[in-house]
Amino acid sequence: MNFPKEWADWEMFPEELADAAIRQYVPGQESGSEHDRNGAFHWWLRKTGDTDALVKLTKLSMLDPDPVMARDVRRHIRSRAGDNRVLQQMLDEID
Repeated sequence: MNFPKEWADWEMFPEELADAAIRQYVPGQESGSEHDRNGAFHWWLRKTGDTDALVKLTKLSMLDPDPVMARDVRRHIRSRAGDNRVLQQMLDEID
């Protein structure tokens, strides 16, 4: 599914998320792996507004091989950041 290794290193690919990804996995559709990663980002965005998780998601978006999808994910992160100045500044520096 082409997840950068940091997803596991930063404990952002828990068993619950892995199980969901495996259930939806269709062999041969590896070329569409950005859909799997996009789903993982949105899984986290639905689950938490925790600053630490949002910072990790922002960093993971910078590592994603699909820059268009990653930019869209950051747009969603920005909408969740609210008045968190640290996160807003981080996003401003990226985009």
